[in-house]
Amino acid sequence: MTHRERAITALKRGQPDHVPTFELVFHETEADFQGRTFFGAPGQPDPTGTTYEDQLRHNAQLYVDLARHFDHDILFLSSGTPPAAKDHLQCLLDTAQAIRDIAGDEYLLMAHGDATYGVPSGQHMMDFVMWLADKPDEAKDQAKRSVDNMLEASRKMLEGGIEGFIQCSDYAFNSGPFLSPAMFAEFVTPFLKELTAQQRKMGAYVIKHTDGNIMPIIDQLVDCEPHALHSLDPMAGVDIKYVKETYGDRIALCGNVHCAHLQTGTREEIAESAEYCLKWAKPGGGYIFCTSNCVFRGMPIESYHLIHSIWMKHRDYL
Repeated sequence: MTHRERAITALKRGQPDHVPTFELVFHETEADFQGRTFFGAPGQPDPTGTTYEDQLRHNAQLYVDLARHFDHDILFLSSGTPPAAKDHLQCLLDTAQAIRDIAGDEYLLMAHGDATYGVPSGQHMMDFVMWLADKPDEAKDQAKRSVDNMLEASRKMLEGGIEGFIQCSDYAFNSGPFLSPAMFAEFVTPFLKELTAQQRKMGAYVIKHTDGNIMPIIDQLVDCEPHALHSLDPMAGVDIKYVKETYGDRIALCGNVHCAHLQTGTREEIAESAEYCLKWAKPGGGYIFCTSNCVFRGMPIESYHLIHSIWMKHRDYL
């Protein structure tokens, strides 16, 4: 199977030739790629004297090199907008085309595609909750407009070569969702359901990402019918064994490898988490192996090498 075919098979809850893998973001690239980093990402190269086309080609090549090195099946175009770019959406489309020029249809290309209310920043948290309480109709009107705007952007992205979306609004802390399940059902779920339904109707593959303890709202998330859920956060007590047994016949799963262990844990803790995910989520297909968040700045790259080696050992379906 090609990388693209493998990812699509898993997203459709099928069993590919082996378990696919990818990462939402991969910022620790220097050690494996001759010191290279993405333009627009933390620790970016010095942009002095580089043109937009230079930065675009640099990023596209690094995306492809990263995927080929670690056998990633999905490329999520998430590493930021190069400094020379004038328009984020056009840059995204240009990056997708540059990747196609290098790798053809080898990978499933995805981009951010969410517009629903996530956990607000601490600076705006009180204003947000007061707004929901005092002006609920206004909040819902704004949610509808945001979804409509995202759907228009989604159409343009699909026309420009993006094939799917990862909906990156975070809904929960480790202790539970920011909004109560009842408020989530009022202010988020209807809009997430509409967004997902319309993106799928356009032919897109859709992964819903959120960190934190999603268990009080997981039924609502599954009912919105994305192809898959990411990141299934073990730091917040989300157990992939339970999620697979309970929801695996309705939705594909991505992630659950413990990011805190990858950051500060022992090799034994890291290996145990990766092996647990593969043991319980792999059977029957419908699983994509990845961390429970991303390969962020400061994560020891040796930790990722370890889980990658475990994935290589256990990825095949026998």
